[in-house]
Amino acid sequence: MEEEEFSPVYVRKARKPYSGMVLDSIFGLLIRSVGAIVIVGILLMLVPLLL
Repeated sequence: MEEEEFSPVYVRKARKPYSGMVLDSIFGLLIRSVGAIVIVGILLMLVPLLL
């Protein structure tokens, strides 16, 4: 009986263009900063209620 050799199959995401990767990272940073600003704004509105 012959043994068949199987080569491993590597699966990975297709590479994006560099500009797309830069836009994705800037977009993620923008979403985080907007979220932080919203949280700080809500906390500032609640401060008078706590005092």
